[in-house]
Amino acid sequence: LLDLRKWRAAIDAPAAPAARAAPAAPAASDEGDVVFEFSLGGDDGDVFVITGADVKHLRRVIAASHLAEKELPALHAEFKREAEDGVLDKPAFDRAIRRLIPGSSLSPEDKQFLSFALSNIFFAFDRDGNNVVDFDEFLSGFSLLVQGSKSDKLALAFRMFDEDGDGYISRLEMWKYLRAFLTMLMSVNTLSQRLPVTEVQTLVDKAAVELTKAVFSSADLDDDGRISYEEFGQWYNAGGFDIIPWLELLDLRKWPELSDEDDYEGSADEGAEPVFEFQLSAEGGDALQITASDVANLQRLNDKARLQRMSPEQLYRAFASEAKDGVLDKSGFDRVVRQLVPGESLTKEDKGYLSFALSNVFYAFDRDQNGVVDFNEFASGFSILAGGSKSDKLSLAFHLFDLDSDGYISRRELWEYLRAFLTVLVALNGGMQDVDPKELVVLIDRNALELTGTVFEQADTDEDDRISYEEFGQWYNEGGFEVIPWLELLDLRKWPTTAAEDGAAAGGDGEEEDEEEEGDSCSEDDDGAGDGDDSDDIAELRSAAAAAAPAGQSAPAWNGAFGGDGEDDPQLDDDDDDDDDDDEVEVEDEDENPDIGFRPLAEPVWAIT
Repeated sequence: LLDLRKWRAAIDAPAAPAARAAPAAPAASDEGDVVFEFSLGGDDGDVFVITGADVKHLRRVIAASHLAEKELPALHAEFKREAEDGVLDKPAFDRAIRRLIPGSSLSPEDKQFLSFALSNIFFAFDRDGNNVVDFDEFLSGFSLLVQGSKSDKLALAFRMFDEDGDGYISRLEMWKYLRAFLTMLMSVNTLSQRLPVTEVQTLVDKAAVELTKAVFSSADLDDDGRISYEEFGQWYNAGGFDIIPWLELLDLRKWPELSDEDDYEGSADEGAEPVFEFQLSAEGGDALQITASDVANLQRLNDKARLQRMSPEQLYRAFASEAKDGVLDKSGFDRVVRQLVPGESLTKEDKGYLSFALSNVFYAFDRDQNGVVDFNEFASGFSILAGGSKSDKLSLAFHLFDLDSDGYISRRELWEYLRAFLTVLVALNGGMQDVDPKELVVLIDRNALELTGTVFEQADTDEDDRISYEEFGQWYNEGGFEVIPWLELLDLRKWPTTAAEDGAAAGGDGEEEDEEEEGDSCSEDDDGAGDGDDSDDIAELRSAAAAAAPAGQSAPAWNGAFGGDGEDDPQLDDDDDDDDDDDEVEVEDEDENPDIGFRPLAEPVWAIT
């Protein structure tokens, strides 16, 4: 402090883009207050602002993740083991995060928050939108979240960009070096998230160019087009801190503390008491628990999205408009969500929550991790969020899988049919997110397969290896509801305190489904499946399904090899090396992040342009 330039308030130079410090402890009511304000250089007068909300957000990330307890070498080692050819993809990022932040240490609320917040940081570095980031640039920026001084983090990043190890970096490398830190700060900045992604990227790129020019014009004294870390440090200490004052924020100790009332530590046991518990198949073993927390999350999803005001058919048609060749991609899903749930009716917090929750359901069906889902399977499962009875949803899904409209579905189609509903219940279940993703895929596939065998064994009385909706309904009503009791949850009215507003009206005829002590019936006269007397609505749905199906293909796009044409009883096989065995369900190997959800958005879907 003997150098007055280190005292921000002592510098009385109008042109100096110094940091402007606000009161050191912003309270919750001061979230919109400016805490820091920095010039980004150049002639356009671009300014970067850190508000109380940004400080609060970062502090919650730190409190929930405990990353500030990690050291730089440990962070580098965890991500380095996952990087290949200088890049890091999203599944690799997720694996590293699971090791750094064990899911067992997090409450459901913190898992959801960190899933969104940390993925948002990853996608801020994904400049091409291909789920891949430059490793050096990403790790340099991400180092903000761990312990260590500004100098420690700058030095590590400098060594990473010094690819030939000669102690110098070029203009291009300096540009990426500075861009990495600025990108990280933008990713935790609420104001920048209101701008289109391309605009933020352009702003960051331009600022990094201007700052690189400033560094080289003053620090590259021998004009050899390269700078050593010592030269950069000397330039910064001699006045460069006035040009890039935001580098001080790499040291977490420079961020103001929050007031004591901001407590983000959730209880891991909160809401964990089971409300429902079901065996997933007649074979027993695997169980599905629905907790009070799951019920509360679905209630919030219903309250904010209000999809239960739509009938299953209306929801299907909305997504069918974006389906192509039997599949639906993420961008098409986002467009439909924006149409169904207008962003102007939501708060920023609601947008973030719905972005996570709805995307979580989408990615539960993305078994190949390519941003694409089988449309019929997704539409069947997603119908749980619509109004209407269980029978309405079962009937609609049955017609979708009855591809040749003969009133019957095969073993493979019944397996997909049951798997669709089981997948969505797993996606809505917070407890399942602690299970390894590969185990989840095996669990869903195995139980749907066992249930398919049970249904055919008990309901296919003529042994023609196909099932009609009437046969399935009769089997369910005569005892099948004890084998698949979780199908009752397709009716939102069966979830405690989760009233499906206007659900009866949305269901079509407004009539309540008949209640029975042993389970609700699968109505045999719903839409007349299999009797050749389909309603106009079903005819329209089939036309829509045909339009969404691949040209010249009778079955929907298929993500796994389910049996040969001559096999009646496909079996699960975990051996992915057996390429000659076509009579199996391939269990997906792609590792996902159970701790941070299936694969959440980088930002609310309403912000995607």
